[in-house]
Amino acid sequence: MPLKVVIVGAGLGGLAAAIAFTRAGHDVEAFEKSSFHNEVGAAIHLPPNATRVLKAWECNLGSIDPSRCERLSTWKPNGEFVATPAVTKDLQKQLGTEDEWLLVHRVDLHNVLRGMLERGFAGKKHVLHLSCPVDRVDASNGKVFLEDGREIQADLIIGADGVHSRTVRGVEAKSQKKVSTGQNCFRFLVPTEKAESSVLTKQLIDRVGLESLNAFFSETHRIIMYPCCSGKLLNLALMCPEGEEAVEESSWLNSGSKDELMREVEGFSPELREMCRLAEDVKLWSLASRDPPTVFHRGKLCLIGDAAHPTLPHQGQGGAQAFEDAAALGALFTADTKPEQIEPKLCMYNEIRYKRAVTILFMSRVGDEQREEVMGELQKFIPEADMPENMWLFAWDSYPVREAEKALSLSSL
Repeated sequence: MPLKVVIVGAGLGGLAAAIAFTRAGHDVEAFEKSSFHNEVGAAIHLPPNATRVLKAWECNLGSIDPSRCERLSTWKPNGEFVATPAVTKDLQKQLGTEDEWLLVHRVDLHNVLRGMLERGFAGKKHVLHLSCPVDRVDASNGKVFLEDGREIQADLIIGADGVHSRTVRGVEAKSQKKVSTGQNCFRFLVPTEKAESSVLTKQLIDRVGLESLNAFFSETHRIIMYPCCSGKLLNLALMCPEGEEAVEESSWLNSGSKDELMREVEGFSPELREMCRLAEDVKLWSLASRDPPTVFHRGKLCLIGDAAHPTLPHQGQGGAQAFEDAAALGALFTADTKPEQIEPKLCMYNEIRYKRAVTILFMSRVGDEQREEVMGELQKFIPEADMPENMWLFAWDSYPVREAEKALSLSSL
């Protein structure tokens, strides 16, 4: 008999989990507090460790309207070229993979995942409940308590409710330490056509192109710029020290001041300042997080994505790590999984995902040049952890499904 799987949250991680478990043959029900009427417009990386998962799920990557990322280039704040530390084809060659590095609009990706679930897999479809916030979960008995008073029974609960997770308390009762990096992030989009209508910003686009991720660095600030929507939109993020606009809670929905954005970019080139002046719908996000729990599961409850390992944007791995979590679970929880096998399989999941995901969590709190500074915190959770020599190779060379299948083959389950 299929398992009854209840997923708390239907963001990218929750939808990925729904796809993985539905494909595996289980009965899936998801509860999401949002109505999805005001989805946040921003872009997201789909590095090779994410695109290989999506392709295995038979996702048509072209339907996400992606922009291909051929390289990462770094620049001085005055616009002078510095280096190209990552070239996609060179990294692919080192890893022996052809999996793509794509840049997409988050809402486009979310809509494509929802469409896959609505079509179903082998006749199975999940059930999605919107505007249904969850109050708490009972990990021991597999119960989900909704804020409206309803109680849902599950064989397995997946906590996919993000950085401000309530389900994490079902795994570890003590509250996880909140961590501020002392940085804020202004995020905004600029239509490419609008940018190309200005002489200054057209010069910038012509210089960097529409097939790359670009980072402009000063000692204290960095602007990240890359295309999405097949080059029709430019996604920009300014990371800077917390100033007058310090944010109490990290949220994609916090509005930012355009005047404050312009004050923060005074030290950058006229082209970059003009690009920021063209900003539409500025959001201000605190680069704050929390420490992970010491394990990702307890009883009948399992955490994935930011609920398990809140990942900041410095390595562009937040969405990819959630997809890897879901892929591992989908491979472990085969259609013939019995209820008594749930906890042993969750232990396998933790063994497969904890070290890698938590390492990337800590490496993502800072820029590449500062990773040594977070090693002490990382080793509190993984005493034997080493700092990856090359984050691109470390993150991209990940095959959770293979690891899950190997773990199953070596087990007595």
